[in-house]
Parts: sequence; C-alpha cells; structure tokens
Amino acid sequence: MQSIPGTFNRGRRRAVVTLLSTAAMTAAAVLAPAAAWAQAPLLKQVTIVVPFPAGGATDAVARLVGESLRGTYAETVVVENRAGAAGRVGVEYVKNRPADGSFLLYTPTFPMSIFPHIYKKMPYDTLTDFVPVASTSKGSLGLAIGPAVPASVKTVQEFVTWAKANPDKANFGTASGSSQHFAGVMFGRNAGVDLRLVPYKGGAPAVVDLLGGHVSSTVSPLPEIIPHAADGKIRILAVTGAQRSRFLPQVPTMLESGYRDVVFGDWSGFLAPAKTPPELVAKANALISAYVRSEKGIDALGKLGTEADAQGVAEFNATVKASWERYRTVVQSTGFTAED
Repeated sequence: MQSIPGTFNRGRRRAVVTLLSTAAMTAAAVLAPAAAWAQAPLLKQVTIVVPFPAGGATDAVARLVGESLRGTYAETVVVENRAGAAGRVGVEYVKNRPADGSFLLYTPTFPMSIFPHIYKKMPYDTLTDFVPVASTSKGSLGLAIGPAVPASVKTVQEFVTWAKANPDKANFGTASGSSQHFAGVMFGRNAGVDLRLVPYKGGAPAVVDLLGGHVSSTVSPLPEIIPHAADGKIRILAVTGAQRSRFLPQVPTMLESGYRDVVFGDWSGFLAPAKTPPELVAKANALISAYVRSEKGIDALGKLGTEADAQGVAEFNATVKASWERYRTVVQSTGFTAED
C-alpha cells in the first residue's frame, strides 16, 4: 500500500506542533510556581512561634530548620516560645497574627489534629484558620517496658501475656490527650488487655516513672526512650510507624506484631495564618523542603531523633486534613474528652 506523502507530512507536522505545544504548557505549569515564589519579596523578619517551652524537641527542630529561611525568605528569623494550655495558647496567637507571611507556627500534630476532638471549646479551627506550609518530619512512637516487668518479657506478645496474668500491674504512662495516649488505648483494645492509662502532663515524667518501675510501660516518642533503651534500662518492644524506624531497625512495628489499628506516624511542620499569600507559602515550602531533603538536614534531624519528611504544599495540606479526620474517628471510638 502506497503512502500519500502530502497527507503524511501534514499529519506529522500537526503531531509535532501538538507535542511542542503540550511540552510548552507542561513546562510553564512546572515553572510558574517557582517563578512566583522567586519573585516573592524578601521579608524584613519572620517570627516562628513554637507553642511549647524552649529547650524541647519541637523548639530544637524549629530553630534548626528555621535557619533555612534566614536571608532567603526573610532578612532575620526569630523563634518565639509561647507556651500554655498544652500548645493552644501559641496556636491561637498565630491564628490572630497578620496573614502576610511574617508569622509561622511550628507544631507537632496533636494541637492541630487531636485537640479539636477532645476539647469542647477551642480557640481555633485547624482547617479554616491556618494554611499548611511545609512538613519537616514524621515521628513514630514506641511501646516500652521497664523494670516493673520481668526481664524475660522481650516481645509484644510476651508483654500481652504478662499483662493478662497481672491485671493490677497492666498500665501505661503517657501524656493524656496525646497521640501516645490514643495509640496505647488502641493497642490495649486490639490486644484484648485492660491496659490502664496513668496520665501525665508530659512525656518526660512518664519515662522517669517507667525507669523507676512505677508504671509497667509507656507509649512515647522515640527520642524520649531510645537513649534509655541504648543503656539497657528499658526495652522497646514495637514502634507504631507503618515501617520500622531507621533508628531501631531491629524493633518490629505494631503492624508486624499483628496490631493493624496501631499505626501512628505523626507529622511536625509549619503552618501560617489563613489567607497568607500563596507565593509566600510556596517560597517557604521550597526553602524548608530543600533543607529537610538535603544530606545536612537529614543528618541534623536524625541527631535529634526525628525522621526527615518534606512534602509539597498540596501534599502537606492533604496530610493535615487526613490526620484531623483519623483522630476524629479514633477519639470518637474511645469516648475520651479532656478538661482544662
């Protein structure tokens, strides 16, 4: 069969033109956000508000990552600690700041995803008062046991057996109303154990009592318990992430141990007041994410015991919404409410 040269050439020309046009539009779509934030003004100052006292893990990460904004997003970067009401004071403060890019909130998940479901009165709405800017890390929790539990107990299954045989000692200590709290409740339910919560105002006091044998177990952020496990003072039986922690590759996940509902891997990140200009949000995200993804950032965050996790603006927005929905379901299933 003979080809018809004129028809073929016209068809080929049309295909080439279409291909080039599509490529041009794709390139424009990719480059447009970069161009927009590149033209965003260099602010005089950005204030990063940490809703917890100075010296803690959240404060340390905020100061570390915040440096990536100095001279690139703003001339100066100031970290301000506004503690109170387990984080709600600082969060509300940022909600009421100007939406001009000069204020950012750095927070872990629970004030934004858990508190809206456990407190009857909230001074802010996570989904309408804030815009997610950039994530920095994801945190896994660990189920740890101490000297109150016999040294022969080395696995989750063995701990469950021991707890059932010793119901008067079956407890876990952690901060009430935290992700650790709900992870412990879900573990007890999945295991069929009446694992009683011993509430604390923070994670550190719970770990102190675990070391002293006053509580049999804790569910804690890994940075709080890894040093004690390394010294042989406690045993970490499982982690709550979807995958094993790179800091504890020998420790199984709860999922691996047969507890499919005990998967908790919470985010930490930056948010800004609602209506902050999109170009400034995009610029802050690009700069923060570049640092978090860098070898320097991964190493620095690792030394603080946190797993680096950079997400784009849309992805982080979806993550925040998903965690809000997940904890609504978890909290409702427990019937827990908090009191001020």
